[in-house]
Amino acid sequence: MWSETINMTAMINGSSPGARGQVPPQVHSADGEVMRGREAERRVVRGLLRRARRGLGGVVLAEGEPGIGKSLLLREATDEAAREGFSLAAGAADQLGRTIPFFALRAALGVPFAMLTNDSRDRDLPDAPAWWISKAQAHLEQRATANPVLVCLDDLQWASPATLAALRTLPRELKRYPVAWLLARSVTPQHDTEYLFSLLEKDGATHITLGPLGDDAVAALLADAFGARPDQALLALARGAAGNPTLLTELIRGLRDDNAVQLADGCAVLVSAQLPRRMHRVGQQRLDGLSKQARHMLVTATVLGPSFRLEDAAEMLGETPTALLPTVEEAMGAGIMTAAENAFSFRHPLLRRAVGDMIPRPARNALHRQYGQILLNRGESAAVAAGHLIQAAHPDDPASLADLDTAAAQTLRSAPQTAADLALRALELTSPTAPAALERALAAAEALAAAGRLDQAARIARDTLAKPLPPVAEARLRCVLSSVLCTRGQASDAHAEARLVLARPRLPEDLLNLALTAQLKALAGLHDELGGPVADAIIAASGQHDSHAVAAALVTRAVMAWEKGQVGKGLELLRDAARHDGGISSDARHVQPLLALAAALIDLRKLDEAGNILQAADNQTLQRIPAQAALSILRARIHLANGRLADADAAGQAALATAEALGAHGYASTARCVLAVIALRRGDIAAAAGHSASRPVPMPHFPGLYARIESTAAEAQISEARDGPAAALVHIRQFIADLPARQGLLLGDPAIAAWVVRTALAAGDDELALVAAQTAEALASGNPGLPVVTAAAAHSLGLIDHDLARLAQAAAEHTDPWAQASAAEDIGVLYARQSGRDLAIRHLTQAIHGYQQVGATTDSARVRRRLRKLGVRRRYWSLSADRPVSGWPSLTETERAASELVAQGLNNQQVADQMYISVHTVAFHMRQIFRKLNIGSRVELARIVMQQSGKPATLKV
Repeated sequence: MWSETINMTAMINGSSPGARGQVPPQVHSADGEVMRGREAERRVVRGLLRRARRGLGGVVLAEGEPGIGKSLLLREATDEAAREGFSLAAGAADQLGRTIPFFALRAALGVPFAMLTNDSRDRDLPDAPAWWISKAQAHLEQRATANPVLVCLDDLQWASPATLAALRTLPRELKRYPVAWLLARSVTPQHDTEYLFSLLEKDGATHITLGPLGDDAVAALLADAFGARPDQALLALARGAAGNPTLLTELIRGLRDDNAVQLADGCAVLVSAQLPRRMHRVGQQRLDGLSKQARHMLVTATVLGPSFRLEDAAEMLGETPTALLPTVEEAMGAGIMTAAENAFSFRHPLLRRAVGDMIPRPARNALHRQYGQILLNRGESAAVAAGHLIQAAHPDDPASLADLDTAAAQTLRSAPQTAADLALRALELTSPTAPAALERALAAAEALAAAGRLDQAARIARDTLAKPLPPVAEARLRCVLSSVLCTRGQASDAHAEARLVLARPRLPEDLLNLALTAQLKALAGLHDELGGPVADAIIAASGQHDSHAVAAALVTRAVMAWEKGQVGKGLELLRDAARHDGGISSDARHVQPLLALAAALIDLRKLDEAGNILQAADNQTLQRIPAQAALSILRARIHLANGRLADADAAGQAALATAEALGAHGYASTARCVLAVIALRRGDIAAAAGHSASRPVPMPHFPGLYARIESTAAEAQISEARDGPAAALVHIRQFIADLPARQGLLLGDPAIAAWVVRTALAAGDDELALVAAQTAEALASGNPGLPVVTAAAAHSLGLIDHDLARLAQAAAEHTDPWAQASAAEDIGVLYARQSGRDLAIRHLTQAIHGYQQVGATTDSARVRRRLRKLGVRRRYWSLSADRPVSGWPSLTETERAASELVAQGLNNQQVADQMYISVHTVAFHMRQIFRKLNIGSRVELARIVMQQSGKPATLKV
């Protein structure tokens, strides 16, 4: 009567109706393709079968969450046992069978056992359980005499007490027979099954817990299913199954049904953002097995977030947490919910999404609004409630829009990004003719400016300013424009807008402080002395202004002191500003005193302290606002000062990417100036010139203060490197003209004064050289005890006066490695002129080692040329022992340098000039390069160089 074996959970079947030619037509079920990530468990099961073949009994207990792959493991075990000649007894318990004694066991033992017991008269006696167990034992003993036996029983969490009693007895009684027991249960709060497993484990059973599949196994399963490696979006979607094989199987089937995955460039690409309809059916099926109360709780919980507190779910449902405890136990018992230390969550994010998608949109909106209100009424941060309020809002519900207004106002100071999202959404849902439209436009423009979303802020401000406005509304929008323009590097326009705002009488206090901050940033960027009186007035009446306006005043005064060469005063003001304002702000409209202080410390080569500041400032506060670009600019400068050119370039590129993404043109220009200096240091003049030409806005502007010398001198240095000293004079003259009033221009690079002197002397303008040297001397005199300025003064004066002692002092006191090498080179040159050949060679050798350490290719080449003139000829292009004989890795440093210059479009003579070697030597290197790379043209060489660098080819043919 119990003759039919219960079927195991099906595996992915052979064909799928969703296949339409874009992916392979099957998700195979062969060994090793679906059973991914279970090698350890399979080894345990194989060991059980091997023992049974040797005549020994044994028990393996498998457990895990529903759908984790237990049934598939059992199915594979029965398939393998069948191939090896085992007698099989396979079955599964279910919820309905719990009321039937021995249901799972009788079903597993099958027809012969049913026939044996069908006519027995004493099976209904009071000791019937013992009788059934004895008959089962006898039956298994009989079968085991002929062949080893595998008993597979699944879903024992639903087994009847009689079945559990039999399983407690039979493995022990049959341990001398070749009977293997493979028993599986889902991990649920079923005490009896858990107790059985613990007893069997004490008797020697092997226990395995099937955990979630790892990321590699999931990726392999997807690759098996779709015939190509999955893209990141597909992997991210699959991770929502939390490694559950059954959910992954259903997801794969659903994706195929919906034709949501396509092959492109050898990759399985997710092409739909919608969850497959099949997953909605899976979610519904999981809910159908639960009580009405559990379904309501789980549906509500999908709105609360990835994790939720029981108190929140109870309040949403109008219940107490105590009343929900049985419902929680039911949901956890079904494997749908799990508990962490302080919250509950869906075990599988994919299931949460499926259940959430099933809620009708009006109902989902209402639930989001209800929860958002609960959070606000409880006193939670409006930032926490923001996402719910945004999802709940719609145009026909003024109350929901008012919720957005309130939350935006509450989050503006603490979370500008959230405030911008809220305010912008409220504006989008408001009709232009609605009474609230103007106020929402003002709120959105201000929040977007605070969040650093410059283009959106400027567009709303300009569009709204095109209409007649009340005076205060116009002032608020012009203040927004002033802040945006300053960040974009348009300091003069920013100052003009701020002046228009400040010209209005009786401004609200918060607007007055914002306008003053905007004005001060513009004036500081312009190096305008008008900023002094404005800053002084704010500092004198600091109690009447907010901390951000006071910080802006202190930073402005510090910038002015720095420009005049008053280093100590400038540092003191910057430290005061950082203490006064907390140092950093998430509001893009504010100054960032800590970053300004770090810039000053980098100027003075106090790199450790500057690095510590940047590390402290690098947190979520500055994310997604232009100050994040400033952070990267300062990191690039630290790396440059330490001679780490690759790291400097990476940081500079990060700054540029951030600035361009935000439309922060002032920061992008500053980043390009720093990148230009890095490229020059590497000898890549074309890249340096490209960065300089690509600056979106010229100096001066406030973002340029984060890299003063790079922003000021880069163009002059590029001209000198590309076209010689005379070509740089026009830039140097402008630089020198500003020096008397702006001694601080010589800060930022300890070798800049010496470079100006050297270049002016080479161009025949001794007067310009003298002004630069005297300014460096005055700067050192006004700031005693600062090695960086003392060394810079000694270096420049040593060049003017041909003074070896001063140059030696500079070489000893410079802490910047490039500046040290530069001073050593200048000493070597002077000795060579004075016929001190040996000393010249010694110092030039020191210089070349210094340049090589910091990757200064062109500088190294120049010094090698000087050494050759002194009769020193070293085969610096010699092949290292482990260098290959062909291909790009086989090229020497010199050959690579020549290749890169050719790729920039230079001819052999120009390459010779850049590398300070003869044109005949360049021709020799080119022959070696062509031979090693097996090429025949400069076009081919340019293509290879650009492939190596990841840049587009620029060679002109």
